[in-house]
Amino acid sequence: MGFPSPAADFEEQRISLDQRLIQKPAATYFMLAAETIYRCGIMKDALLVVDASLSPCDGSLLICESDGAFKVKRYRTLPRPHLENVSTGKMERIPGRDDGEASPIFGVITYIINDARSGEFDDCPVM
Repeated sequence: MGFPSPAADFEEQRISLDQRLIQKPAATYFMLAAETIYRCGIMKDALLVVDASLSPCDGSLLICESDGAFKVKRYRTLPRPHLENVSTGKMERIPGRDDGEASPIFGVITYIINDARSGEFDDCPVM
């Protein structure tokens, strides 16, 4: 029988992306960004982690259904709750709040995972 290792207190746990990025697995979706949106820090083909169970707060990035496609919008509360077009910065009414339409909000973007390599490095050899 030996003695416990003095380094046992310093043993590191492996990082689990599931535990780190997903709070509610049944309400979490992964999407790829179709375009670069510099104002939001989203690069083309970025992995977006979307939680459909969350309620947005001021400044939240959202996935919204618009004309049969998903679009990124920003939620704003002042001067009244509205969506902000992330490309133009223009205020947009939130359908469904007063008129009985279905809400266009699919979920809140919780994480944006961009590829740190730019397109110019796609043909670089692996070391």
